[in-house]
Amino acid sequence: MEQKMDEINVVVLQTDIFPDQETLAEAIEQLQKTHRVWHFDATQTGNAERDWDQALLRLLDADRIIVV
Repeated sequence: MEQKMDEINVVVLQTDIFPDQETLAEAIEQLQKTHRVWHFDATQTGNAERDWDQALLRLLDADRIIVV
């Protein structure tokens, strides 16, 4: 997928450490309108090793990382 000049790669790492999930979700929804956003739920205990491998690759490639 080709990236536009003003578009950035954003990784959203779901950790549930912040109580105001609604506000964070609204902000991330706005980001998705103009940027490439990938979500990873780190709270799931069923994540396989390949899931963590993909998350690591995305984190290394990200322009911005948002922990929510």
